Amino acid sequence: MAAYNKRSASNYDDNPWAFTFTWAIENWPVHFFPSFVESPSFHTEILQDTKWRLRLRSAKKGPLLCTIHRYIGTTLNLVDVLLEISFLGSDGSNVLSITGKKCFFSKYETCEEFKLTEDAFRLDRARFIINDTLTIRCIFWSADSKYLLSMPPSRCFENTRLAIERRTLLWCVRDFSQIPIGEPGVEHGIPHLSITGYDEITLNLKIKEISGTQQVLITILEDYLPQRFHFNLSILDKEGKKNICNKDTRYDLSDKYCTQLGIIKKDVLMKSKGTMLFNDDLCLRCEFEIENGPARNYPY
Repeated sequence: MAAYNKRSASNYDDNPWAFTFTWAIENWPVHFFPSFVESPSFHTEILQDTKWRLRLRSAKKGPLLCTIHRYIGTTLNLVDVLLEISFLGSDGSNVLSITGKKCFFSKYETCEEFKLTEDAFRLDRARFIINDTLTIRCIFWSADSKYLLSMPPSRCFENTRLAIERRTLLWCVRDFSQIPIGEPGVEHGIPHLSITGYDEITLNLKIKEISGTQQVLITILEDYLPQRFHFNLSILDKEGKKNICNKDTRYDLSDKYCTQLGIIKKDVLMKSKGTMLFNDDLCLRCEFEIENGPARNYPY
């Protein structure tokens, strides 16, 4: 693996023999990194007419990882390149750049990986994310100028939109005190707005007896689980003010705990029935940021 250096400006700006790939990723999430996104493929004649792509991924609460992949095609030679990956700001200048040198082999698809270990996107989102869009620029230079011949520098642009949905729902559970203990509880569906072919996410509220105490349990049913999501769940009083809030980000939804959004003793609500259960209605405000399905690539 090549050694990469972080910096704020290019060392190669005066070198004309470059290929530049600029990738705009729309609908970037606020509360988590996307699990996986892949750029459209692109090719550059400067590097022996080779074909490439970028990938971004993150594991649970880990760093954002970027990999550069070389496709194997008709060119069987090694490709020795200088790389610069830059995250661009609002004016197109580098906010953060990482540079390195890498020899890509020819017998199988090869890649190079680097990490953004600092949590820059959350600490200073405004510098990286413009209009909910992350823009990445990848510049390639040949480390061996004999392949350049007389080819001019070139560039290409691509767009990808992430399947991130931000939803705010008001869920009124009628006749709350009459809900029986146990299954099935009361359900509320969250339909998709932009992705077709995926089932809706379903919330479930039920009364469950735990250690002799009746608890109100709010979960996401396992019929369909998103890849990852952030939630902010609160109970509204009769004036519409938030009470008893619970918020978190969930990554591994194969763990049943991660499908549980909130739990509260039923007695707590019943003792405040005049304000929290107006007309015996329990009103919930549910705010979500959800990764729902794969990203979509659009040609520039």
